[in-house]
Amino acid sequence: MANETSMSVRFRTLFRRFTTGVAVVGVVGKDGPIGATVNSLTAVSLDPMLLLFCARNGSRTAARIQEVGAFSVNILTAEQEDVSRHYAGAPSAEIDWKWRSGSSTVKLENANAMFSCRLEKVHPAGDHIIIVGRVIAMDGPETPSTPLLYHGGSYAALPLPRSTPETFDPHDFWWTG
Repeated sequence: MANETSMSVRFRTLFRRFTTGVAVVGVVGKDGPIGATVNSLTAVSLDPMLLLFCARNGSRTAARIQEVGAFSVNILTAEQEDVSRHYAGAPSAEIDWKWRSGSSTVKLENANAMFSCRLEKVHPAGDHIIIVGRVIAMDGPETPSTPLLYHGGSYAALPLPRSTPETFDPHDFWWTG
């Protein structure tokens, strides 16, 4: 058991070296919007448009997503560290959600991007579950803000490039092998 614990600690320590973006997954709960901070977000497929994230077993946000069959993913900006901390279990921020009555998905104001998803599949995976969503709508500002990053147990920001390519082909950024 001690060896498993030390291996688990080592696993977590090494994974902290992997820099990720930060997102908040949101859904309308019985008393209004609820959410969870995630850094396990990844695009899965362009056709159909699928994404996934992982949630710990027992997450009330994940349970609600499974009840209603829909959720949103809101990619955070560097100015939204307080929002990330709030949904990571340190409630302190006033959160500016927008949602329509009767809708299960919510949009976080000022996020870098928002994806509205229909629940596609849930896969058990150890002490977490993998939630796959089919993107049914997306939105974001014309000009992106500096993204919020997570590395080594701390938040960070990466400045945006000074110039962007004139032509953009999303297929250029997808592994095909």
